[in-house]
Amino acid sequence: MNIYRGCTPVVDFRFDRRSEDSLTHSLVHAIAEAEHTDPTELTQLYDVIDLDSLSELFGRLTDETASQSVYGFQLGNWNVFVRSDGCIRVCDATKPTAPVPVFDGFAA
Repeated sequence: MNIYRGCTPVVDFRFDRRSEDSLTHSLVHAIAEAEHTDPTELTQLYDVIDLDSLSELFGRLTDETASQSVYGFQLGNWNVFVRSDGCIRVCDATKPTAPVPVFDGFAA
């Protein structure tokens, strides 16, 4: 299954389920990097998405299903995509592109 994006990627980030960092921590840092700001300045993120629920949802997936699950949301001008195997891509919605798979050319 392919999910397509029509926006320009600006940040690729990878969350490692074996690390001490949480999915929430990785997601916050990826968006902060896209915004060129400190992660503590992203208070609006908690108004848009329930990060604890997202972490719990992805934590239940097995290795077999991990690369098949993608969650996306919009935060201001950012389209944010999280694949359950740890890939996080932040795209600039103000810079449209021809539709391509969300994680096509993922570099992280």
